[in-house]
Amino acid sequence: MYGTDAPERDQPYSKESADFLMQYLNKEATLKTSGVDRYGRTLGVLYINNQDINLLSTKNGCSWHYKQYSKDILYAQAEAYAKKNKLGLWALQNPIPPWNWRQNK
Repeated sequence: MYGTDAPERDQPYSKESADFLMQYLNKEATLKTSGVDRYGRTLGVLYINNQDINLLSTKNGCSWHYKQYSKDILYAQAEAYAKKNKLGLWALQNPIPPWNWRQNK
């Protein structure tokens, strides 16, 4: 999901993040691709009913805005909103971004 990074499977809030996305399974969707990552995975933004699900994930505190790869101001604002309102992973005492979690593993 371009512009976002969700918690790793062994990381706090990973199940809740996955559950957020599960509600969109089997829905008619559009994927606006933006390339591939270094592992060959397709990157893109998922739209359902014209809603940017990547952005919703960030705004609901289910993922971080991946600023290293995305400079999108809407994603930055969504993360700030979730953080300010302690939504999702931002309700945790010390949320660790997945890119830092992976480095420590």
